[in-house]
Amino acid sequence: METVQNSNRDGYKVSIITVSYNSVKTIEQTIQSVLRQSYKNIEYIIIDGASTDGTQQVIEKYIGYLEYYISEEDNGLYYAMNKGIKKATGNIIGIINSDDWYADDSIQNIVQCFELNQDADLVYGKVVIVNEYDQKKINVPQPLDNIRWTLPIDHPSVFVKKSIYEKYGVFDTQYRIASDRELLLRFYLNNVRFVYITLL
Repeated sequence: METVQNSNRDGYKVSIITVSYNSVKTIEQTIQSVLRQSYKNIEYIIIDGASTDGTQQVIEKYIGYLEYYISEEDNGLYYAMNKGIKKATGNIIGIINSDDWYADDSIQNIVQCFELNQDADLVYGKVVIVNEYDQKKINVPQPLDNIRWTLPIDHPSVFVKKSIYEKYGVFDTQYRIASDRELLLRFYLNNVRFVYITLL
């Protein structure tokens, strides 16, 4: 597997993970958005669930830009995310879905937020929802206290220090549709330092 050697001038190494399954219509936009980032100290990891619709062929076009890629059957979304986290070697880990994408300066802004908030363990922000008519809606996070009852943060906007996953664990795969909320609640109850970045 070929890898990309990133510049050491960028302090934080950021691991970006994409989990995919039959995402042929959207995953190329996701991949390109990661590769276009102005911040360059990024390793990109893709975990595919043995897609059968051409997704694998799209991913393989970019194989030389990926730190790690595997396509195999697995036990679901959160199981695949955990595989990605296990492979990640960055100081900071972000997870972007195979039908989402980053603005070009997203990772640079996230890293700057960590640099300005040295005690931050987790940085999160707004997301823009775009429908099939190209209409846009900005999702603003709810107050963190609401995490006891709902998911107040859009998970694609969440970036977590790897040390936090190592200390408090990864996604609990017994929760088939709510593992992301359970994970963030677990972090919150353990006084993980959440920092909100106001930039899109």
